[in-house]
Amino acid sequence: MTNETSTPDDEDFDYGCKCAMTLLNEPTEDCLNDLIDELDEDGMIATEVVYGLLATILMSMNSEEEDEQEH
Repeated sequence: MTNETSTPDDEDFDYGCKCAMTLLNEPTEDCLNDLIDELDEDGMIATEVVYGLLATILMSMNSEEEDEQEH
């Protein structure tokens, strides 16, 4: 039996990654506030969304550090 459908956890993680990329591309206070309002509609943020946010931000930081070391 294969699991070809994505689970809500995967969707939440992907959504967190998308939100982080939006914030990284436009790092303004307004963008941050909009994302917080959107994420916190139910008064809670899914753990997987937070994992996606953190993973994307950490990957971005690591790639920036590698770019600095190459120069």
